[in-house]
Amino acid sequence: MSVILVGGTPGTGKTKVAKILGSKLTVEVISLGQLADDSGCITAEDKARNTGIINEDCLVDALFELTADKSKRLVIEGHYIDLVPSSSIQWVFVLRTHPETLKKRLSERDYSEDKVTENVEAEVIGVCQLDALDAFGEAKVFEIDTTELSAPQSVEKIQALMKSGSSPTRIDWMSQLEEQGRIDEFLTD
Repeated sequence: MSVILVGGTPGTGKTKVAKILGSKLTVEVISLGQLADDSGCITAEDKARNTGIINEDCLVDALFELTADKSKRLVIEGHYIDLVPSSSIQWVFVLRTHPETLKKRLSERDYSEDKVTENVEAEVIGVCQLDALDAFGEAKVFEIDTTELSAPQSVEKIQALMKSGSSPTRIDWMSQLEEQGRIDEFLTD
């Protein structure tokens, strides 16, 4: 099994990028949210966040089943990429978007103010980045700044990284915003 993961905070472009990448590589694309739903892993509704609550053990079991066929290549996208069994992972791409742009994108999706704030803070802190690094290690996790890129441009960047063998780089919004004196615009107390 050779799995390419596309993860990141909501609004960074995961779904579009994964679909285009899967099409270019002619491989199946799996959405973790859809897999959780199809596998009966959504156990409750978080009404405050307007989202389902996923039973992570159930989703991990579904992922083990999905990745059991070692002859398949897949693109898996979603917010919980760190739950995918590491033994099947070839590449990990975490999409990152500048918090100011992300805030606009999420507001345009009609997310509640609390949901926008929570996701922007997660992007500033680098929650998806840190989870991926913890699960898969420095060498496999590549970050793509999608702030100024279209989905096709992001895919081109991913494919170039897959061919080049270059080392991963890290995106640190928190340090950048602190240097600009803007961190308080994006983090609440």
